[in-house]
Amino acid sequence: PLNLRIYPNPVDGGNVTILSPVSGDKFVEVFDINGRKVISTIIFNDDLDVSNLVSGFYTTRVTIAGRTSVAKLIVN
Repeated sequence: PLNLRIYPNPVDGGNVTILSPVSGDKFVEVFDINGRKVISTIIFNDDLDVSNLVSGFYTTRVTIAGRTSVAKLIVN
């Protein structure tokens, strides 16, 4: 696992910060409650723009250097 820290969570639009002790570009996928992929992007820093997401519960899958972790994200 990547020992992810995602904050703020819940988030009020804007950006969330995704921190991991594993270095490298982050391949980030975000899925809605129905399993639909709503974000698929590579971030080169720690900030993910979630301003286009509607309120609800999401699953975030982050892959760095071939290692993947899954975390919950709540958008208010």
